[in-house]
Amino acid sequence: MEKIVLVTGTFNICHSGHVRLLEFASRFGKVVVGINSDEYLWKKYGKNKTIKTSDRAYVLKSIKYVDQVVIFTEDHPGKLIEKVKPDFYVKGPDYKNVELPEDFSIHLVGCKLIIQNIEKENSTSKIIS
Repeated sequence: MEKIVLVTGTFNICHSGHVRLLEFASRFGKVVVGINSDEYLWKKYGKNKTIKTSDRAYVLKSIKYVDQVVIFTEDHPGKLIEKVKPDFYVKGPDYKNVELPEDFSIHLVGCKLIIQNIEKENSTSKIIS
């Protein structure tokens, strides 16, 4: 049975760093991408600096490394992790040595946290500003 890999984020402006993260995640199994809802992005960036959920999902679904896209409405993906029960949870290099709010859920379902260990090359926040 193929392993399930969960990757989460806003993916507000999908850039090369995101694609490299998804390519990296695909090495471990079937990639499910969890994206934050519009409401979360509105709080984080403001309504005029966000791409709507349906458009972000469409772009992600078109990437060959992505098998499924799901939307979550909570501030962090803990409940999504508990629902999907992935074998692996992959985060980008900016999460190295960071305590994640979803740590409890990661341990609860017993998935392995994998941090992509490359130098961060892009940032949605920098692109927006």
